[in-house]
Amino acid sequence: MAPNRTWKNFLEGDSSSFGELYNEYFQELFMYGLKLGFTQETVQDAVQDVFYTIYVSRNKLDYVDNIEFYLLHCLKNRLFDLYKQEEKISAVCYDDLIVEEDQTIVDQMMEKEEQDELRKKVQKLVKGLSPKQRKIIYYRYQLNLNYNEIGIILKLHPTSVKKAFHRAIKKIKDDSGSSFRSILLALCY
Repeated sequence: MAPNRTWKNFLEGDSSSFGELYNEYFQELFMYGLKLGFTQETVQDAVQDVFYTIYVSRNKLDYVDNIEFYLLHCLKNRLFDLYKQEEKISAVCYDDLIVEEDQTIVDQMMEKEEQDELRKKVQKLVKGLSPKQRKIIYYRYQLNLNYNEIGIILKLHPTSVKKAFHRAIKKIKDDSGSSFRSILLALCY
């Protein structure tokens, strides 16, 4: 069943849909947490916490268009909450901070405008890719996963992942022209 339909069924009270969501996304969430640098135990606990919270608060939740993004976002927030609890972040001593204002407000505005323009170009180029290629680009550049890890998540052979990745990059390169390097850097961040 499609993930969005499964999510909708879960919100409507179908408990078996919750199990489907868990089975569908556990591995991806787990790998994402590891890529963020957390231990296996911490990531497992955080994934369990996310699914527990979703289950107990399902009556308060709304439909989301992209359940994958929603779950990744929830996990990231939970992991950083756990990190803050473990580290007991100390108060910042403001006397130790050095503030340098070497950019004027106009420079900052121009830089932001250039970044926004580049972001729009990247979004347009990525939308031109197939859904599978978009996922591979996302996993490779945003989650920093290797071909084997992406293959596990997408249930594809690593060679197939690599071919699809290179085809996607070639398409982006062909469509972006001279701004390919800046587009590639934007994909990484």
